[in-house]
Amino acid sequence: MRSRKPFIIFWPAYFDAKKSRAEGRRISKKFAIERMSTESLLKAAKRLGYNVQLEEGYNYPRTWWDDPGRVLIDIKGKKKSKVMLEIAKEIRKMQTKN
Repeated sequence: MRSRKPFIIFWPAYFDAKKSRAEGRRISKKFAIERMSTESLLKAAKRLGYNVQLEEGYNYPRTWWDDPGRVLIDIKGKKKSKVMLEIAKEIRKMQTKN
């Protein structure tokens, strides 16, 4: 098994407004995203200056039938929860510009 260090896994389900906390959403509804995708997660993390890798073909364990993939982000020693909020705010900015 290859090492992912210093990367942390981020699933699109963490940000999805359509999901409940039990279904995998990790941020509050206030910051959750309506149309969440792996690509928007990847773009937002890159815009914030994080080192990012996309891994396709992986299924989120709580929704194993869905195939969104996952994003690996080097969070540079920050807390994962803080990075999730930063990314959610950045995705919101990107969506309002469109």
